[in-house]
Amino acid sequence: MSFLGRNLLGHGTRAMMTVAALVLSASSLEAQKTTLTLTNAAITFPAPTATDYINGFVDAATGVTFTLNSGNGVQRTTTISIRSTSAALGGGKVLGDLQWRRSDLATWSPITLTDAQVEQRIMVNKGLNDPWTNTIFFRMNLSWTTDAPATYSANYQITLSQTVP
Repeated sequence: MSFLGRNLLGHGTRAMMTVAALVLSASSLEAQKTTLTLTNAAITFPAPTATDYINGFVDAATGVTFTLNSGNGVQRTTTISIRSTSAALGGGKVLGDLQWRRSDLATWSPITLTDAQVEQRIMVNKGLNDPWTNTIFFRMNLSWTTDAPATYSANYQITLSQTVP
C-alpha cells in the first residue's frame, strides 16, 4: 500500500514554507486490510527569522500524524516508510536540507530517494497496537550563504507495508 503526497516548500527572508499531502487510497485483500489515515497533512513552515538562520534550521509549525487501524484478520507486522520522489528542492538547494523525525525520537534524518523506515509494529486485530499512531515532524536546514530567498518544492511518499507471520 502506498500513500503519496506532494510537498510544497518555500523559504527566504519573506517567503513562507508549506508542505501539503494528498492521500490516495489503496486496497488489499479483506483478510489483510489495514487502514492508514494521515492527519494535518498540510505542513506550514513560517518565514525564517534571523534566529532561525543562526540556529541553522526552521521547524514546520505542525507534523503529519499517521494512524493505523487493523481490519479483520490475523496478527501482522506493519511498517511505515518515507522517501522523496524528487532529486532536489530546486534553486540549488539539496534534498537533504529537508529533514524528518518521529515525534517520540530526538534524531533528525535527511529525506532521501530511498525508503527510510519511520516505525514498525506488530498489530493484533482489536488487541495489541490496534490502533496505533505517531507523528512525523519536518524541518528545513538554513544557511545564510547558500539559501537565496526562493520557493523550494519536493514530492514525498509515505508507504504502509505489512506482512503476516
